[in-house]
Amino acid sequence: MKEKLNYLYYLFKRNNWMLDPRLLFMRFKSYQINKPIFLLGNQGGGLTLLSRMLRRHNDIINCTGNKSYWTGADELHAVYGPILPFNLTGIIYKLPQHPIFNTQRSWSYAIDDSIDIYRKTEKDFNIEEKKKLEHLIKYFMYRFGNKNSRYIDKSQIYTVRMSYIHSLLKEYNPKFVLLTRNPYAEVFRSAKGPLPYIEISSRKEKLKYAAQHWNNSINAVLEDKKNNPEIDILIIRFEDLLQDPEANLRKICKHVELEFDEDMLPKPEHTVSFGSRITGRWYPLMPDINKKYIGNISNEDIDIIHAICGDTAEKLGYFATEMRKEG
Repeated sequence: MKEKLNYLYYLFKRNNWMLDPRLLFMRFKSYQINKPIFLLGNQGGGLTLLSRMLRRHNDIINCTGNKSYWTGADELHAVYGPILPFNLTGIIYKLPQHPIFNTQRSWSYAIDDSIDIYRKTEKDFNIEEKKKLEHLIKYFMYRFGNKNSRYIDKSQIYTVRMSYIHSLLKEYNPKFVLLTRNPYAEVFRSAKGPLPYIEISSRKEKLKYAAQHWNNSINAVLEDKKNNPEIDILIIRFEDLLQDPEANLRKICKHVELEFDEDMLPKPEHTVSFGSRITGRWYPLMPDINKKYIGNISNEDIDIIHAICGDTAEKLGYFATEMRKEG
């Protein structure tokens, strides 16, 4: 019964904006957006943990709340998907047709035959979409914080749209953080999951698609970073965050210009907010989280992933030679 109530409250907190007339009729002109923060990466890549750390800061708000609800839904593309244009959503809502992937597009939007549809850059700038995003961020500031609040978002789809998001908000000095995870663990993990590969029976095909998604997602950020030097982005490995959370969170806070607070780090006395869909992913941290995947991956699987992701992975310090098993 408690689980049902928790989920119902989660749905209410996630969707109650639909009952709020202020979103439609107020303009929030006195609110000034300041250095919004966008967390980039893939589903299952550690973004939930990082988002929760940052959302424990007093100055941070997001699309469903503030510090008092630091474990609620935090993806604009999903929560406000029904009213967003495709360029700001596209994983759950506004799905393009595809011969295989017709459910939600987690781990499939960046595959080779979809990336050109989903990839957006500053060339796709649209003034109406800029106004829409500005209006929503100001609404969140009004509703959950104050005129000094900082907005944070972890819509993974923006990983392939970093320069587009930057173009919409560049006068506000947006901050980006890319959190990467070892593809030999992350791709293997995702290919084993039920979505979005439920219609595919071949293990090799699943690995191929998941590897394409990882590679194209990360390369989109690296490409945007190279082509747009003004984009303020920090790249952090999930494994490093788990191994030394304080040092890496301090580095992230410095980059996004937030004052570090030790209470942002996971502690046993912290209680995940009621109304949270994911009740884990907080304490204790698991520095060896990749071990169960690396321990089960075969050399053949490593070869499949390496053929697609190898060059990009090595730029980030992930090497296939360290994964291979002898014999």
